[in-house]
Amino acid sequence: MYIHKQKIFLIVLCLFAVGGYLQAQPTWTLKPFGDEKKPEKYEEKRLASEKTGEKKFTKPRRFITNATTRYNYYFNAIQKYNAVIAAAKTAQKDNYAKLLSFYPYSLDGTKTQVQELDSIIYIATAAVLLHDLRSDWVDNMYLLIGQSYFLKKDLDSAALTFQFINYNLVPRKKGEDDYGRVVGGNGDANSGALSIANKEKQPFLTKVTGIPASRNDALMWLTRTYIENESFADAAGLINILSQDRNLPDRLQNDLQETMAYWFYAQKMWDSTAVHLEKALTNAKTKDDLSRWEYLLAQLEEKNGNYENASKYYAKAAKHTTSPILEIYAQLNDAKMLRENGSTKELDAVVARLLKMARKDKYDGYEDILLYSAGELSLRRPDTVNALGLYAKSVTFDVKNEGFRNNAYLKLADISYAQKNYKAAHSFYDSLDFKPEEIALLDEDYTERKEILGRMVVNIEVIEKEDSVQLIAAMPAAERDALIKKMVKQYRKENGLKEEESAFTGGANILPNRAGAEPLDLFASSSKGEWYFYNTSLRGKGFSEFKSKWGKRENTDNWRRKSANIGGFAGNNPGVGMGDPSDPAGAGKKPTDSASSVVPFSYDALMADVPLTKEALEFSNTKIRENMLALGFIFQNELEDYPQAIVTFEEYLKRFPFALELEKVYFGLYFSYNKTGDIAKANYYKGLLATKFSGTKESNLANNPEMLKADGENEAVTKRYADIYNMFLEGDFAGALAAKEKEDSQYGSSYWSPQLLYIESVYYIKERKDSLAMATLSNLETLYPNTELAAKAKTLKEVLGRRASIEKYLTDLEVTRAEEEKLIMPSTSTVTTPPAVKVKPATAAPVITAAPIVKPAPTPTAPVVPVVSGYQLDENDAHYVIAVLNKVDPVYVTEARTALIRYNNEGFYTKSLVVSKDVLDDQNSLLVINKFDDADAAIAYFNKVKIAAPREMPWLPANKYSFYIISDKNLSVLKDKKDVQIYKALLNSKYNNIF
Repeated sequence: MYIHKQKIFLIVLCLFAVGGYLQAQPTWTLKPFGDEKKPEKYEEKRLASEKTGEKKFTKPRRFITNATTRYNYYFNAIQKYNAVIAAAKTAQKDNYAKLLSFYPYSLDGTKTQVQELDSIIYIATAAVLLHDLRSDWVDNMYLLIGQSYFLKKDLDSAALTFQFINYNLVPRKKGEDDYGRVVGGNGDANSGALSIANKEKQPFLTKVTGIPASRNDALMWLTRTYIENESFADAAGLINILSQDRNLPDRLQNDLQETMAYWFYAQKMWDSTAVHLEKALTNAKTKDDLSRWEYLLAQLEEKNGNYENASKYYAKAAKHTTSPILEIYAQLNDAKMLRENGSTKELDAVVARLLKMARKDKYDGYEDILLYSAGELSLRRPDTVNALGLYAKSVTFDVKNEGFRNNAYLKLADISYAQKNYKAAHSFYDSLDFKPEEIALLDEDYTERKEILGRMVVNIEVIEKEDSVQLIAAMPAAERDALIKKMVKQYRKENGLKEEESAFTGGANILPNRAGAEPLDLFASSSKGEWYFYNTSLRGKGFSEFKSKWGKRENTDNWRRKSANIGGFAGNNPGVGMGDPSDPAGAGKKPTDSASSVVPFSYDALMADVPLTKEALEFSNTKIRENMLALGFIFQNELEDYPQAIVTFEEYLKRFPFALELEKVYFGLYFSYNKTGDIAKANYYKGLLATKFSGTKESNLANNPEMLKADGENEAVTKRYADIYNMFLEGDFAGALAAKEKEDSQYGSSYWSPQLLYIESVYYIKERKDSLAMATLSNLETLYPNTELAAKAKTLKEVLGRRASIEKYLTDLEVTRAEEEKLIMPSTSTVTTPPAVKVKPATAAPVITAAPIVKPAPTPTAPVVPVVSGYQLDENDAHYVIAVLNKVDPVYVTEARTALIRYNNEGFYTKSLVVSKDVLDDQNSLLVINKFDDADAAIAYFNKVKIAAPREMPWLPANKYSFYIISDKNLSVLKDKKDVQIYKALLNSKYNNIF
């Protein structure tokens, strides 16, 4: 730490008068600058540094040089240096929830201030060049240069500068030259210890008026540079020598401890770091630096398991710091050091202290941290109720302390979820912000849980609502009416609406405006001379006039826009249905639902939901049953909360003992009791299934446990579905559908795969069974929402929904194109261009691509390539890339072609690649992608399409297709011989088995 003492001019004169001795630096040749060629206009001009030694360095000259260097150069440079450090400290935002960095700034932060650091180097260099090198401040200026390079993170230049100081500024005797000099020697002949530091014997006046020579400081900085550069062995060598060096001055002992602590810290040796950091605490530059190091030391002691020491230094950090957030964290972590056998009174006292801090103005803006911390400690008592209240209060503060709001919401959500308060848990999970990295790591798990809870909340709300309206329906009429009116009044008051107006009390003059009558002058003078708004009669007429023209309007904004949605507002909240595919939410409509014409938030609107008839009551019970069943299966299958599933299913049986879905409930109870280990109960419901629902899917599942295994665990069943999949691909649609129906009756949907659903939907589209295709695609999206095929299914549904308009457009469109399905090969003699034909494309082919006219290959100029089995491999020929599809129905060949066209349009739109269909034999189809200039270009495309194919054609198994490169001539030979394996072996022998 550099301390600049202000000297008044009088003291300086007195010191000069008594001839105070000022220690001079040794002379040396300024080689780095002496060899530089000067600009022409300055060739004859010599710098003061070049004139060193030409004149005697008298005391007056020395005094003037030292004063000028110190106050004109060093002072300005050190001010800039300190400003850079201060700015870097301000820019660094410490996260006190993690282990702090060793220093309150980073080199990444300081190097951003490159202009200021270059300015320091410029000033220091000028101070050296423009003054006699015998000045006492030369070494200090060089040290500033090295420190500036260090802060710029130019570690090589920094190390060279510190080494320069070490070698050139070592004290030496009069007449000693630079040649043959060795830095370091035996400081003590008896001990034989190596010494690289130099003794600092400064007279008293020098100690008062100046700063020490910087060579020893340069050794410390050189060690730190090695550490930053991760040259730990070099740093360890210097540390070892300096720790035993008797010449190292006392003022640098703490610096040495700091450097040793940093060496251990950089290598994550926490126990040794703590030992040396504790000794270096007095080396802190400011009070804030001290408290920060104390906090870091406490963290290290906590890591080492020394909780008593950790508590001591957390308390010291809280006492010394001026940062409110560090104080909060120190208080919190100090409380955490209370062991399990600690008194709860101590925890209560800390919680009370944190809450008291939250009420002080000093901690304004940190309330969320204090309350969150208090909540954390309350959980340790444990006091979950109080913790929930503190977390909930924490999120109400609109502050920007990153992560705390998220953490509080996460705690609230997890506690609510554990307490089975699913509505609250969903609300809190929905409030999470997934941007901070701590929460982003949890994104996948919590997003899935939030989605499940969202569906559960819909079920729960429907059940709660229907239970409520049934209770209201069972009340006496007078009490029911009073309750409904009270609810309407309370709701409208809470939402800032006027009380409901059943009629306007305007007296007999309130009459609707007759047709053809003159418009009412609202502001005409009355016989009483009253203003319009004070005249009850006129106000009544105005009200009637407005109502007859516009109807009844609520006192709300945007009433024109809202009027379009009034009809559906009073309807029921949708539940999750189990029946009609066209109504997946199960909301349905009441048989006597006439709420579409009722004003919302009114008596009539609320009464419309009350099931007062037998038919309406049955409809309400149906919604409860459907949502309760859905809720039970979410507990069982998605959350695997079997005890809660049992509670839900048992409640279902209690309320609806004669429902139609009892086999599902019995099976759910059998499965859940089996999972909880209650075999007796499981066997009881298994028996009910066998006696009451024999032959059903649920009964079969209960009697055959193998059928309950997840996908891939039951090899026999998995193989049967794989066979169905291949039957679809190979075109045996009737057999595939029959086999699939048989297997589904036994196993339900647990063995479906997204690929199977997708190819099934493509078949339905081909057969123009659009409703079945839509249902199958929707099933795919629901069961496998995170797969590639789910996104393709969504796109396919959108296109399928516009099928009629697309087909009409294509039917009316006349396109001139060459024949599509046949690849046109060049003749060996003449080139024949087929005539253009006007055709109307088939409605099942939305992608229209003209097959190219292929020109004959030019006469090769390269040497003749040997022919193997009729194939001639010439890398310079133009090439195709072909996909050979084995036992794939033309429907899926077309789908694969469409996928490749889409891939080419997105990734190779500049090349205008064309994909054509062809047939090799009765089992193999070809997709031909043309055309590439030579084999290298074709291989480059082959390498990319081979990787992309599983993503672009995920419904097609990898063993159903393969890619190759092939020339025009070889494609003709392949189509003639139909020997794919021979051609593949030939390619692999040429191209190192890449095919």
